[in-house]
Amino acid sequence: MRENQRAPQRQNASMGLAGAIGFGLVACVLYGVGAGLRGDIGILLTPLSEHCGLPYADVSFCIAVMNLVFGAAQPAFGLLAARRSNRFVLLCGTALLAASLVGMSVAHSFWALFCSLGLLFGLGAGALAFGLILSSAMRRVGPERAMMISGMLNAAAGLGAFVLSPTIQGLLDAGGTSFALTTLLVPVAALVPIAFVVTSADGRSDAPEDSQSPRTADPSSPGLFRRAFSNRTFLLLVAGFSTCGFHMVIIESHLFSQYLSYGIPATSASWAFSLYGIATIFGALLSGWLSVKVPKGRLLVFYYGFRALWVLAFIFLMPKTLATAILFSTGLGLTGDATVSPTAGLVNQQFSLAEAATLIGVLFFGHQIGGFLSAWLGGVLLGATGSYTVLWVLDAALCALAALASANIRNR
Repeated sequence: MRENQRAPQRQNASMGLAGAIGFGLVACVLYGVGAGLRGDIGILLTPLSEHCGLPYADVSFCIAVMNLVFGAAQPAFGLLAARRSNRFVLLCGTALLAASLVGMSVAHSFWALFCSLGLLFGLGAGALAFGLILSSAMRRVGPERAMMISGMLNAAAGLGAFVLSPTIQGLLDAGGTSFALTTLLVPVAALVPIAFVVTSADGRSDAPEDSQSPRTADPSSPGLFRRAFSNRTFLLLVAGFSTCGFHMVIIESHLFSQYLSYGIPATSASWAFSLYGIATIFGALLSGWLSVKVPKGRLLVFYYGFRALWVLAFIFLMPKTLATAILFSTGLGLTGDATVSPTAGLVNQQFSLAEAATLIGVLFFGHQIGGFLSAWLGGVLLGATGSYTVLWVLDAALCALAALASANIRNR
């Protein structure tokens, strides 16, 4: 009898590669739109400043709050999903993201922008979280495809940014800020039916279960957080991933404006910025594959160390031209989302599938605390120094510390 009950599970877990890839592509659309909009928010920084009549630093602060809310929302939505369902949370995220776009299109004051961009956008993006989408996808295709799906989702974030960068700039040129924001409601609305497909295996008795950990604790239990924060590997991941957030949000919030400050035209800058997105696709896919072959801690050492050296080379050695902007964007993209697969893989090694979705959300909260600081400091330091140099030097120092922390992870 027990063998008969396990048979459907083994059959589902052994879904063919083509079927897993097809389902993964659907999940990628859901994650890619939300992550792409968040990643390209920097393109809207100056237009929102003009649209709302606010200084650059005020809009930077709203983006900083958005990143902090995005991080805080993920573990909270992870707990909500454990009580309700992943589908419920993903649909809520779509509605919040749509409300944010509408709110920004009619905002003409700091508080209106703060609520729509800082709060609603952060909550919506946080609900469309990597951990929730990955856990639903894994229940459909099985844990053995986990790293492949993880790499595909990270690639989707880059593809979303690549497609949306010139799209947003084109909409801004065609009809202004309000027109661009309301038009973006179309891809957001398309996420509703996709969320139903992605969560189709949730709650099924024959869905594959996590085979890497014997723990079956309730992911909403306080004991989970006590175990997580007494786990050496998890603490080192929090330290590294927080630095990752500082680095990534500089790119998402300030890099486009930095290119404009070099005299690069907006259309050319948007294409240079979009190459960051396309490079993250290759980096994320390669990282998903390498995370199966190479000790994950060593991968993180390389990724963080490369970031530190690449930033210093651009700031102090390279001329500031369109060609070097393209080169810099490409180099940043190759490690942009590459840290997620080994980080998520290390969490999955230590905790069960249900627990990992919540704990990955905790990691993203730390990630976005770093993001809050860099988005906010970018505006402050630009006003104080007139350049982005101090911000990038601080980023390079933090990346070096993250590489050191990752070197202390004991690989299994």
